[in-house]
Formats: sequence, structure tokens, C-alpha cells
Amino acid sequence: MSTGNHGLREAWQLAPDRLRRAAAAVEALREQGVYLAPVRHHSPACAVAVRRAIEELRPAVVLIEGPEEYTRLLPELLHEETRPPVALLSLPEGQGASGGASFYPLASFSPEWEALRAGREAGADVRFCDRPAAERERPAGPATAVVPEGGTSAEPAGPGGGRDPGSAVGPRTAPEQDPFARTLMSERYLAHSRSVAALARRLGCRDHDELWDHLFESRPPAGLADWRTTFDDVFAWAALSRLDYEDEVLAADGSLDREAWMSGRTAEAAGLPVGTAPRDGEAPSGPVLVVTGAFHTPAIAEALAGLPEGAPVRHRWPDGGYGPQATGDAWLIRYDHERLDGLRGYGAGMPSPGFYERLHATHLRDDAPGGHPDEDAGRGGPGIATEVLVDVARAAAERGHQVSTPQVAAAAVAATRLADLRMRPFPGRTDVLDAITSCFVTDDGGIGPERPLGLAIAEVFGGREVGRVPAGGAVPPLVRDARERVAAVGLDIGTTLPRTARLDARRTPGHRARRQVLAVLDLLDCGFGRQISGPDHVAGRGLGMIGEEWEYCWTPVVEARLVEMSHLGATVDAAAVTLLRQAEERLRAEGAPAAADGVATLVARAAVVGLTEHLPRLVSLLARTLDTDRDLGSVVSGARRLLGLWRSRVELGLAPDTGAPDGTGGAAAPGGTPAGDLLDLVAQALATAAYLVPDAGRAGPDDEEAAVVSVLELRALVRDAQRAWADDGAAPAGQDPASAVARELARLRDDERAAPAVRGALLAVGSVDGDVPDDVLVDHVRGALRPGADPALAVRFLGGVLRAAPDLLLHTPELFDAVDGAIRDLTPDAFLAVLPDLRRGFTWLRPTETHRLAERVAERTGSRASDVGVRVLIDENDLAAGIAVERELAAVLARDGLAHWSGGHT
Repeated sequence: MSTGNHGLREAWQLAPDRLRRAAAAVEALREQGVYLAPVRHHSPACAVAVRRAIEELRPAVVLIEGPEEYTRLLPELLHEETRPPVALLSLPEGQGASGGASFYPLASFSPEWEALRAGREAGADVRFCDRPAAERERPAGPATAVVPEGGTSAEPAGPGGGRDPGSAVGPRTAPEQDPFARTLMSERYLAHSRSVAALARRLGCRDHDELWDHLFESRPPAGLADWRTTFDDVFAWAALSRLDYEDEVLAADGSLDREAWMSGRTAEAAGLPVGTAPRDGEAPSGPVLVVTGAFHTPAIAEALAGLPEGAPVRHRWPDGGYGPQATGDAWLIRYDHERLDGLRGYGAGMPSPGFYERLHATHLRDDAPGGHPDEDAGRGGPGIATEVLVDVARAAAERGHQVSTPQVAAAAVAATRLADLRMRPFPGRTDVLDAITSCFVTDDGGIGPERPLGLAIAEVFGGREVGRVPAGGAVPPLVRDARERVAAVGLDIGTTLPRTARLDARRTPGHRARRQVLAVLDLLDCGFGRQISGPDHVAGRGLGMIGEEWEYCWTPVVEARLVEMSHLGATVDAAAVTLLRQAEERLRAEGAPAAADGVATLVARAAVVGLTEHLPRLVSLLARTLDTDRDLGSVVSGARRLLGLWRSRVELGLAPDTGAPDGTGGAAAPGGTPAGDLLDLVAQALATAAYLVPDAGRAGPDDEEAAVVSVLELRALVRDAQRAWADDGAAPAGQDPASAVARELARLRDDERAAPAVRGALLAVGSVDGDVPDDVLVDHVRGALRPGADPALAVRFLGGVLRAAPDLLLHTPELFDAVDGAIRDLTPDAFLAVLPDLRRGFTWLRPTETHRLAERVAERTGSRASDVGVRVLIDENDLAAGIAVERELAAVLARDGLAHWSGGHT
């Protein structure tokens, strides 16, 4: 094998004998009609070489690395409406299978895409030949891989330890966090190879991406047309890195099993024996071209040639051959450049797909009939550089970063001269990025991911292309229904850029339908949209707001998630119903004593997503749950959630729109309708709550705060329910549950054995409501804070008062005096013991109220409010040490008869 690149040729001279034998095996296989085409996934240079090889060889069979069950999707892949980027999607078998979705992306500049298209045009039998996705174990990662000197496994360093300048563009997502980083084309071994890193340093490249550009992507079309030399060079590049990894590492992650499968399928296609299986019929009528990732090519060649080094692969061949092709489930979905970008975490991606798409298009133009690839070896490169620079300048200007025409011209010159300096025929990706850094950056902000220039670079270099798949293709019904539902309400899914939907569902029926679609897909948790602002009817927050905003984006992960959930139902609504039923079953199975709020949440979810036909069943379940729930907080929270739904009954479709000017629909629908059922449940919840109120009085110190919250929310619920019944025009049948609650709360308020915080809160709200006179409240506070009382119990009581009505302390002078006197009478040790609880209690005051209280305290102590509000930058340990010293000094002064010096008495 003779490489065509000086840097590779120099490195190849040092290659061990094993690689030389593997290279000789590749040559021998060509003589037998088997052509191995080692490629880098998504490389424009390899894509051009693959097309030229197929056009020259006219092979009978084209085998492509990729799970072989994808072969049945060739009609869709080769359909005239299919436009890359697209991806083939596989899921683990069985609902309980581990791992997630696996993607096989294809861009317009992918060698595999060119193999598919050119192979069909040549009349070849095109197949995928890799191990089925369902049989692969999820890779554990190259734990024992050799990391380049000066780099890390996450980000190899270049010769100077620096990063690729393009890596500053946009956040770099960790592969384990990004579902799109887990693809079936991982090239992590090449990225972390010690040999590749050494070669990069030798040639002055920052990392393996720049090295690849230097060796391959900078070749003019005429050089790429010599596909044999191109493939030999790619083979040398990958073979050098192959030696950095032991067979144990490659066996552990399934690489050897995959290489056995691909080499076995190659042998079958060429009519060669596999294991003990006889030859599979006659030899093919023409050559066999095998397109695989370059890292696998040496192993495939060694196995097919019978070399000793190929034994670990050959020994994995089954005795009877691999049999018929696998036919597992797989789907063709749209993909986009953002997920294809190697800088954003995609494990097998070339960085900056937008740039390489332009480069590939230029190669195709120069290589087409009428092109002039030899006229100027670098004709396309400078043109691309100028085009990219102009587009970056325009995109930056749209974001407020102005780039002048002279700056663009200077950057074009800089990119060309950098390429000359680095001995490249025309400017590559890093040359253009370096030119941008030198000529476009005018401040300290640089090209950071949140800066206008950084965003412009991300847009132009990363690309914004979204693929297209043929209508009526093989997609699960759930995905098809989701697309139709989204399109029917006018949401834009033609791009993977986030969009914002501003809705007024209260007054606009069309917006209600749109909100339902967004909400039901949010329930499915498929990643399509999220609510940014506005009323949240499930959580019961912001219900007074009219408008709401949602951010949504239809990305490949949305389709993948929907495919994963296809077993839940054929439609979005069916899948949502399945999820609701599963949640019901979990609540039943748990048998939780506090399940009312959980069932009320299901009622809210069903109402918000428009599944009103399922509300009767959920209402019945909630009615039964309210009879058994023994948690006051759960009952009250669930009832408040239901009351919020009743208020929004019209926009949620729970009651007819009667045209009320406030948009609420006027009077509620009569009982028996969803809205009427909600009020009936609220009445039942109040009756249950009245029965549970005494439990709040028995709360211990750890549960006291939750009990205070429950009784305060119960008080608010009673008032809101009474207003709702007044609007409805009909009080609940039977005993008035609001009166029952009021009686129980009054009884608990007067019970001196009740939890101090709960009793304090009820006395405070009683004073606010006019049920407890101010003097009675002050007497209770003085009694609780009297000298000799347990300081901890006293502060808990005061905390309840402040939690319920903190402003009483400012508006009731007698109460202020009682609290001030009680705190003054505490001993220093007692004060320090209760200080955390006091602090927490006073946090319920608003900032303006805190300031007013500080002024009152300052006035009472003879100091100034500005002194009270001074923040002292010492920690509690320093404070404790200072207090100890002060006490010791006071004791010494008192012993010497000088107590008055410290403010004491002689």
C-alpha cells in the first residue's frame, strides 16, 4: 500500500508488520473482487471517493455498515422525497429493555448516503451488513483507552493543549447526557488514539478533527477522484490508531462481534465460506464494495484474509453462517444539523456540519461534467471561505454585532494565508475560524456561545438544515397522529429551532385547542414543549393570569420518544389515557393514606389535556379516596386544585361558554356535568377536612409547620368555596361543610393543648377575621410568652402568629409590647436557643414591614434604625467566640466591683 499524503506516508514507514500484512490483505481482496472502503462517518472527502469508486467499479453488491434490519427501509431511504439529514431509529427490544433509542444519522455528505444513492444508480444489490441493533449491548465506553498526552478522554488536546476554536461555539453537551450522542457510528477510539494525537502534534494540528481536515478534507476533487489512494490513506490513518486498543477492550464493547458480523456478511456476499458453512451459492456477478468505518476495516481484512491476527473475529463466526437478514423494527425519521454536530456531543460527528455540507456541494459541482477540478486545485476552497465569512458577518449583524466589509475582506485574506502557511490547498474549517477570531472579534467577549458573534458562527458553521421523509412512510401510528395533531392547530414543526406560542385560551377557542395539544404532549413527556408562563391548572398556580406562553420544538428526540411510547396507544389521546390509568393503578397499589391530592392531580391533567370523557371515572375514584384519606394537607390541596379547575371551567371545556364578559362562562353548569361534579367534590373534601382538623392540633414539632400550612389553606379554601357556591347559585346539599369546618377550627383555636404553632396561627387569623378581639389575642400571646414558660413552646406559638398574620405585630401596639417584653426577659442562653426559630418567624414579614419593625425596635432601645440594619460580616463561630469573651470580661469586672463598667450593677 502506498499512501498519497506525505504526513501519512512518513508515519506509515514506522508502522509495525501487522499493519503491513493487513494492508497487503486489502490489496489481495481487491484482486478477488472484494473492495473494502474505509471511511470516516459524515466525511465529504470519503463521500466523494465512495461515489467515484461505485461509478468506476459498477459493483454487483454494496454492503454498508449499519444494522442489517435497516435494509427493509431502503425504499423509503431512496425515495425521491427523502432529503437528508435523516436518521434510522432503533429501540431496545421489549418494554423493559435497558438503554434508549439508537440513531443512525445520514447527511447529504455522508459516505453511507452516497453509497446508497450511487449503489442504486449502478444497479447494485445494496444492503446493510452490521450486527442487528437489538443484539448489541450498550457500549460501556473506552475505559482503558489511551488518552492523548495533554488531553482528557472528553476533549483531546492539540499540540499546544488548546481547543479547536470551533469548540467555543455553543455549549458542548456531554455524550452521556445527550441522547443523540449515543449513535451507532461512534468513533471515540479514533478521537482518543495516542497515535492519532502524536501525528496531530507532528503536523501542527490541534486535535484529530483538524488533523483529518489537513490530511483529507483539504484535498481537491481531482485528488479525491483517485479513490484507491484516498481509501489507502484513510486505512493508514485508522490502522495506526487501531493498535492503541487491546482485543479485550474491543470485545467488551461489542466491536469484535460487530466486525465478525460485517466480515461474515461480506464473505457470504462474495461467495466465500463463513465458519463451517459451505459457500453461499455462486460468486457474485461483479465486485463487492464494503463501506465501513475505517476503524473496523483492518479487522475485517485480517478476518477475510485468514491472517492470524484475524482469529478473534473469525472465531466469532457461527458454524452455520449468519442466516437470513434480521428484520427487527426500525424507522426513518427526520434529523437535523444541530444533532449531527460533533461539537455538540454527537459521538460520530464531524464538527460544523453546515460548513461541510457546503464543501461537499462544491466537490460535487467541480466533479460534475463541465466542472474544472484541475483548473485550480483550490478553486472551491477560497470561494467557500468567502461565502462563509459573508454569512457569518450577516448573521452577526442581525444579532447586533456589526462586521464591516473591510473586516470580511481581511478575514478572507487571512484564511487564505493561514492555509498557505499550513500547506493546505485552500482554507479549511479551522483556517476560517482562526480568521474570524483575528478579524471579527473587537472586544473581550470573543466568540463565546452566548455572544452575538458566537451565535452567528454556530448558525453558519453548525447549519440549520432539517431533513424530510416521505409522507406515509413506515412510522408508528402514534408519531403520525402527533404530527397531525400539531399541524392541525397551526404549530410550526418545519424547523428544529425553538418557537414560542402565546395563547389566550380563556377568550380564544382556537388557542384552547392549541394549548390542549401542547399539554397532552407535555403529559407524554416527549420533549416537544414546555410552559414558560401563565396559569398552571395542574399545579394550581397563576390561575388569575390570562395569557400563557409555551416554548416548543419538534426535534428527532421527540419522534424517538414517541416511537418508544408506541406501545401505549395508536394515538396521542390513547397514550395519554394509558399513562393516566397507570398512574391510577400506582395510587391504588400504594394504598397511600394521603392519595386525594394525587387523584385530584389526575383529574386536573385529564381536564387540561381534553380527556373529559374520562373524568367521570376519575371523579368516582376521587370521591372514594376522600372517604379514606387521613391526611388533612392532601385533602385540602386536592380540593383547592379542583376549585381552580372549576374557575377555569369554560377554557378547559368543562362547562359551556355562556358569554360572560369576564370569560369565566357565568354560572356553572348544573350538577352531573364535569364542572358541577367538581363543586360536589369540593363540598365532600370540606366535610372530610372538618373531620381531620383535630389531627392538626396533635402535630409534633417536626410536623407543626405542615399542620399550620394545612389549616391556613383550609381557611382560604372555605372562603373560596363559599364564593363559588354563591356564583353557582346553589349551596351544597345536606349539612353545610363550611360551617362544620369553621366550628372545628374554632374548637381547635380554643384548645390549650393544641400544637403551639397551630393555635397561634388560628388565633391570628381569628383576629384578622374579627372572630377574636385584639385584647383577647394579646392576652393569649402574653400567656404563651409569660415568664417561666418554656421558651421553645413560646417561640413556636409566636411563629404560628407571625406565619398567619405577620402585620399584626405592627398594627397592634399591645401585641408588639408583649412580644418585646417576652424577648427581653429571655436569658442569654434561652435567647440563643430559640434564635433560629425567631429568625424564621420574622421572615414572614415583607421587606417594608421588616424595615418598619426595625424602626420600632430601634426607637424602643434608644438606637437608630440604620444601626439595626447594619450587616456584620462575621460568621456564627466568630459571634459565639465574641459573646464568650464578653461574658468572661463582665464576670471579671463584677468580681472586682466594676460591674457598672459593663452596664451591670455593683
